[in-house]
Amino acid sequence: MKLSLKKPSFSIPHHWLVPNWRQEFSDRRLLMLAVAVLACLGVTIVGSASMSIASSDFNDPFYFFRRHLIYMFIAVTASVVVANMPLSFWRRWMPVILIFAAVLLVLVLTPLGKRVNGSARWIGFGPLTIQPSEVAKFAVVLYMSDYLVRRQDAVRASLFNLWRAALVVGGAVGLLMGEPDFGASLVLLVALFGMLFLAGAPAKNFLIFLVAMVSGIVGLAFSAEYRVKRILSFWDAWDDAYGTDYQLSQSLIAFGRGDWFGVGLGHSVQKLFYLPEAHTDFVFAIYAEELGVIGVFVLLSAFYLFINTGVRIARKAMTFGKLEDAYLAYGMVFLLLMQIVINIAVCTGLFPTKGLTLPFISYGGSSLVMVFIMFGLLLRIDSEATQATAINKRDEA
Repeated sequence: MKLSLKKPSFSIPHHWLVPNWRQEFSDRRLLMLAVAVLACLGVTIVGSASMSIASSDFNDPFYFFRRHLIYMFIAVTASVVVANMPLSFWRRWMPVILIFAAVLLVLVLTPLGKRVNGSARWIGFGPLTIQPSEVAKFAVVLYMSDYLVRRQDAVRASLFNLWRAALVVGGAVGLLMGEPDFGASLVLLVALFGMLFLAGAPAKNFLIFLVAMVSGIVGLAFSAEYRVKRILSFWDAWDDAYGTDYQLSQSLIAFGRGDWFGVGLGHSVQKLFYLPEAHTDFVFAIYAEELGVIGVFVLLSAFYLFINTGVRIARKAMTFGKLEDAYLAYGMVFLLLMQIVINIAVCTGLFPTKGLTLPFISYGGSSLVMVFIMFGLLLRIDSEATQATAINKRDEA
């Protein structure tokens, strides 16, 4: 009797036998890895940089550290919630979010606004404060991602068809400058500029828009005496080291003391009331002083991983025709990238002093929560793009 062996009617999936390393280390995992590293570094350096001022002002060296941990818990919770919400929710509620941001920008200019160092950028609700500019930047990018898809043909025909969007953006920038918050305005305009470029705006009109934007930024920079002083002091950080250049000169001293390996965590001298805003706007200088060039390399590598992965997620969404998701992802990445670049440039004397926090690192509730919300949205965009990829492969099979 002759036996015949039939070929099984099923086959074992290849990835059951051979690990799919590309799948294991997906964009979402890389993004979460980058954020985890940044969040841990942020908590550590905020705790170190804020001890002196916390002891002096509140008689508690861990005052800012505990509050930062609370903000971090709220931010992480918000990112988890956002990552599990469909993107259709944001499209449906986009007008409400935009109006809410506009109301906050108006309220901050009223007596409800909390004025610090001559700027009304916060709204106080008891022990809590909200920075409307952080909400506004996200709301305008969300609006533009929707607008660029709805008016795609008009945008590619001529930028002069963007007059409706120009009213919204102009209104937001006008309210931001009313605080005044030149840094937030600059970050927002550059992010929108990048979104228009990716939306396929005509080169001729694009150059006109670029010239107009640069002219507007220069005009705004020289529209106030204190901004002119900052620009002039930027050219030479040592000509008035105890006056207009004090903050920048102290920041550069921190970098000089850091050397290759730093003075050690917790051993910074500049945080001992020499460098103002040591745990917020200039936390990068304290980080460099305590952890040195090697520590800065680790931090910049984590930022690069985050930005590069965010761009790949946006590109993936665009590949599968999810233009609105792609523009939103690009817009959020541009916002964070510009804020990172400007903050580091300010701390190192490459840019005039601006009041911008370093994403994921600096102390601050509003900025931290909004950054993590954008992180959660990037995770969601990648998730839905990956689902679209799987569906397309199944249909092709």
